[in-house]
Amino acid sequence: MAGMSLQGFLFTWLLVGVLERPANEAGLARSLAEFPPLLVLFLGGLLGDRLNGRTYLASMHVLMTLPPLLIAAVYRADLLGYWWVVLFGVLMASVQALADPARQSMLSRVTRLDTQRAVTIMTIFTSLVGLGGFYLGGQLDSLGLETILVLQATFFFLGLFAVLQLPSMPMAAGAIGRPGLSSGFRALWHSPLVRNVIGLNFLSSLFNAGAYIVAIPYIVKEVYGGDAAFFAKVMIIFTTGSVGSNLLLLTFMPLKWPGRLFLFMQLTRVVILLLLFTRPALWLFYAAIFSWGLNMGVTTTMVRTTVQELADSRHRAQILSILLVSFMVSAPISSILLGFLIEWTSPLSALLPGIGVSFVIFVVGISRSGLWQYESTAPHRAPNSR
Repeated sequence: MAGMSLQGFLFTWLLVGVLERPANEAGLARSLAEFPPLLVLFLGGLLGDRLNGRTYLASMHVLMTLPPLLIAAVYRADLLGYWWVVLFGVLMASVQALADPARQSMLSRVTRLDTQRAVTIMTIFTSLVGLGGFYLGGQLDSLGLETILVLQATFFFLGLFAVLQLPSMPMAAGAIGRPGLSSGFRALWHSPLVRNVIGLNFLSSLFNAGAYIVAIPYIVKEVYGGDAAFFAKVMIIFTTGSVGSNLLLLTFMPLKWPGRLFLFMQLTRVVILLLLFTRPALWLFYAAIFSWGLNMGVTTTMVRTTVQELADSRHRAQILSILLVSFMVSAPISSILLGFLIEWTSPLSALLPGIGVSFVIFVVGISRSGLWQYESTAPHRAPNSR
């Protein structure tokens, strides 16, 4: 996660800060980089259900070391350009798409906690490590791009040693069933609540997560006149909010009504985006970014825990791959739409669609999704327990 957090920083800042491409070109680059891995995600889910998890994930860590070293060599040869950055994004997103379903599904097999707390604790630790990745990205101007890329490859390689400490994880009993990519979709179709959660998450990611990914770099650069260090600071503040939300959630977990919390957070996001749209003073901008991180941390965790809790164990990796697709497919679509919106108007205008979408999610979520009525199957704490 240190390496992938650094990847998120590098890909964006190489386009915006180093190559200084306009918003529509940066949005197109993100779309080009993230569309190919979408199909790879389904393959990752299938392989995660069919292969030994430890061996498979170890091989993915080795593959992850290669793209940063390639781009470091390209930069050293003074050949770095727009299409090399796009290729960098495609390669990294593809390997991540192969690895993520297996990594996330393995959590349910090794944890001794309920699903809600297991997912939350993993999110906290990986987000804290991700802060280090953002901080390192902020040192780009002083350390140099080549050094940063070599360190990124080193992070992935070091992760290999943690993977090798996991127990052997052969295919789950009964996972073969009807082989093929369609088996996960069939399992999802027979789980209406999981299907609705993933659908609402897609809407949320389309213009809320998309606004953070696309609009914030340009708000930093064009509205507040920031550099790479400023951008890194904003990402650190956002991630700190996300970590803080998960620490807070952990004290109350297991939650009895996680769906209601997810829906309530849609309304609070409306307020946060409206505040950011007003171009507040710097201290208030930081506070809003922190609050946005809190908000997104809660909603993301609620979605992941609900899907992980309800997914059929025989198809868990494949269903999680579909959830990940709902995150990833929204990014290239919103990158194109919001990129052109920014180019035609201003970076702040890219925040407006998320306001309407958040309200729609709240209304539809209460009336049609079943989330408001969903009661978690995790054992709940007694009212006086700690």
